[in-house]
Amino acid sequence: MYIEGKFIVEKVPQLCYNDSEGVTITESKTEKSAIRDVEHDTPSANREIKDGVFKLLFEKPENAAELYYALTGIKCHPDEIQIITITTVVSGEMKNDLAFVVRDRVLFAGEHQSTPNKNMPIRILMYLGQLYEKWFRMEEEEGFLYSTGQLKIPKPEFAVFYNGIAKRPEKEILKLCEAFKDTSGISPDDNSLGLLKLEVPVYNINKGMNAELFSKGEKLRQYSEFVAKLREYQKAYDDFNKAANETVKYCMDNNILVDFLRENGGKIVSILTAEYNAETHRRVYAREYHEEKMIETAKKLLRLGTPIEVVIEGTNLDAETVRQIKADLDNK
Repeated sequence: MYIEGKFIVEKVPQLCYNDSEGVTITESKTEKSAIRDVEHDTPSANREIKDGVFKLLFEKPENAAELYYALTGIKCHPDEIQIITITTVVSGEMKNDLAFVVRDRVLFAGEHQSTPNKNMPIRILMYLGQLYEKWFRMEEEEGFLYSTGQLKIPKPEFAVFYNGIAKRPEKEILKLCEAFKDTSGISPDDNSLGLLKLEVPVYNINKGMNAELFSKGEKLRQYSEFVAKLREYQKAYDDFNKAANETVKYCMDNNILVDFLRENGGKIVSILTAEYNAETHRRVYAREYHEEKMIETAKKLLRLGTPIEVVIEGTNLDAETVRQIKADLDNK
C-alpha cells in the first residue's frame, strides 16, 4: 500500500491445515510496517503459499470480468464473478493459481513465469479435480454426486498466459494427448473405450504481442507494460530489489496499474523478489547438478584412458578441473 510517499509492506504468511473433511484451509496473518524504501523478507517455499502478481491483479472481480471479455468477447458484471483460488505445487513451491466461475462456466487462468511449459495440460488435468471439489463445497452440492439424477457443473475453460523471454507465437494450443505414451486410439473415429480430450490455449502477453487481446483488456495490456519495464530495469541494475522498486515507481508515475500498485506496492516488490530468488536458486542448483554430472563423466573417460584434451572438449569443464581430477585418480 502506498500512503503519503511511503510504502506499506505487507508480509502475508499463509498457514495451511486440513479440516475434519480433509479440505485444505488457508489463513492469512498480515503484518504491516511503514518504511520509505521497500524492504522485504523472502518467504521460505515450504512454509508459505505464494500469490503471484498476475493472480493478485486478476482476483479482483472487476479485473477478472475485463479479462474474461478480452478472451471471449462476452461482457459480464463483476458481481457475476466468483473467484476460486487453487493451491498448487510447482518445482517444490506452493503457489496460488486463479480460477473463477462466471455464467455457468469456470475459467482456469494460469501464468508461465519464465519458460514455456508443455506440461500445462497435465497440470490443469490435476487442477480440475481440486477446482470442482471446491465448487461443490461452495455450492453445498457434495451429496448430489451419489444421486442418480444428472448433476450440472460449470463448463471448464482454460487460458494460460506466457511472459517469458524465449520467442513464442502469439497463441499456441497445447494438447493433453501429446503427452500420452500410447497415442493409438485417440482419434474421434477410434474411441470405443472412451476419450479424454483437453486442449489449452497459451497466449503470449509480452509487449508487442496480441494487440487484439490487449485492445479488449486494458489491465492485461498494462500488466504486459509492467513486466517489460521490470526486465528493462533488471538490465540497468545489479540489485533486483532496486529494479523492482524502480519498476513500481515508474509505473505509478506513468499511469500503469496505478491503483493496483498504490494499494499493493510493497507486497508486489516482496512477491517479485521472492520469485526472483527462487528462480535464481533453481538455476544455481541446475548448474551445480550439471557440473557434478560432467565431473562424473570426466572420471569415467579418464579411467578409460581418454586424452585430457578430449575430456575437456566433451564435458566443457575447464582444463584445471580436468587435470585435478586426473591427478586425484592417479594418486589413488
